[in-house]
Amino acid sequence: MISCLMKTLTLVLACVLTVTACGSGANDTTTTSPTIAPPPTTLATTTTMDEFDASITGSGPAGLIEAIRAAYLFAGGTGPRPPATAAFATHLGTASATGNITATYETAVAELADGWVGVGAWNDDLVLAVSADGEAWTLVGGRLASMELAPFFGDAAHQLFIVGSDARTKEDPLKLRADSLHIITVAPDGSSASIVGIPRDSYVETPSGGKRKFTNVMSGNGPELVVETAELLTGLDFDGYMVTGFAGFVRLVNDYGGFEIDIPFNMAEPKSDAYFTAGKQMIDGFQALAFARNRTLKGGDFTRSFHHGVIMQWGLASVIGKGVLEIPNNLAILDEHTFTDLSPEKRLLVMAALFELDPFEIPNVVVDGTAGMAGAASVVFLNDPAFEMFTDLADGRLDDPGE
Repeated sequence: MISCLMKTLTLVLACVLTVTACGSGANDTTTTSPTIAPPPTTLATTTTMDEFDASITGSGPAGLIEAIRAAYLFAGGTGPRPPATAAFATHLGTASATGNITATYETAVAELADGWVGVGAWNDDLVLAVSADGEAWTLVGGRLASMELAPFFGDAAHQLFIVGSDARTKEDPLKLRADSLHIITVAPDGSSASIVGIPRDSYVETPSGGKRKFTNVMSGNGPELVVETAELLTGLDFDGYMVTGFAGFVRLVNDYGGFEIDIPFNMAEPKSDAYFTAGKQMIDGFQALAFARNRTLKGGDFTRSFHHGVIMQWGLASVIGKGVLEIPNNLAILDEHTFTDLSPEKRLLVMAALFELDPFEIPNVVVDGTAGMAGAASVVFLNDPAFEMFTDLADGRLDDPGE
């Protein structure tokens, strides 16, 4: 019943990711804080007057500073290929050097369960990197505005499936019902994103044949089957999933320090403990869960799914407000309280790309459907506009939100 993520994607995804989910195995240990390692490291060489040069100074792992400098030299045409993914190296090769670079970088790194992530920032320039050991770094994306390079957060659109599990404390979030189901897409240049909710009672075909409520697919099976079912339903090719349960979601929001949200109308719903007065207010994890769970309202689960997207937007706004150097720590918090099969590189690229956007301009929609019966079960039959929206998402952009 949680969407967030997305405050993770949103929070997603941050939030998208901020309030829903990321990590290869959640636990209750203390989150690893960003590591800033002194002393400052300066890397420069002597060149002729006709050659491009970059003097990069910064506090942080020497390997990260060295990799950042190598990226500038390569982009300026005076150095070999840096330690970077093939896609990002190709992007760096399209740069235009307009003069030597002298930069003092700020960096932040954090250790996740399955690797390290790092961020370097100077003026409008941003570099993203991953590492297996925290020493040897591979550059995966960023924004070298000083080299007239467009933002690069991957060579293809990101498509994530975010799941809020019905699991209570001490229950396995990966084996219970999936009560919140969202598609998060992010363009590889950070120019657009979307939050698309799917009603939990949608009557869907599973890969093994037969139909059932989407919410029941994960129960006893796991998130992999949820993603396979989502791909069969939508025709999309998802990068992976993020999952969290009740306890994980509450801790996730609390570790982010809570966030401001605009409650759309007064609520007094005892089943979910959703007691709110309309308007902007700070909420903690318990309150965020209560708002997310309330479905005793006009529109029922459709409205509740929309509210999950609202949580993602406001959670993401809070995360962005803390600045790009908090990205590693944000990912470490997600890692602590969620489950994912997404690589550290993918999580880093998605979160950084979301920093390019205004969260409140990200379309937040729920696909169209009609309530009905399948035998004795109350279900939702998705309508043609829902499948048209899935087709629209194939390029990672929601061109027609249907609002």
